[in-house]
Amino acid sequence: MSNTPKNLTPEEISDLGFDRTEVQTIPVVVVTVVIVGFIVAVCVGCAIYYNSFRDAEVERVQLEPVSKDYVDLQAREAKQLNTYGTIDKTAGTVRLPIEKAMSLIVSESAPGGKWRFPVNSYPVKKPEDAAGAAAPPVVAPAK
Repeated sequence: MSNTPKNLTPEEISDLGFDRTEVQTIPVVVVTVVIVGFIVAVCVGCAIYYNSFRDAEVERVQLEPVSKDYVDLQAREAKQLNTYGTIDKTAGTVRLPIEKAMSLIVSESAPGGKWRFPVNSYPVKKPEDAAGAAAPPVVAPAK
């Protein structure tokens, strides 16, 4: 048997039962437009629903009174930030108001307008120095 395709004549094709009519484009276009329209409508509907739900939730949260726990927390934090206190008597750790602590840090860090850095100054390394440091000098053996 040969697997080569055989060119069929129109009469042979009609005898085999193939449909030789053209595709009807109008129904295809109508169905495509309806499907795309449905998808767009669903997307727009979801966006409108989401926005209305979100707006209602935002309004509910904004109109809700502030929690007493939250107000108490803010009061405790403000008291800790703005008052003196003892943290650990045995270690001698105390708490200062934040404004006083910031002014002390600035006055201790910049006496005379110069900032104190926690490192000592050193000369900038040059590429020649780095190349020389890579190869240790050769020492002649003692005789």
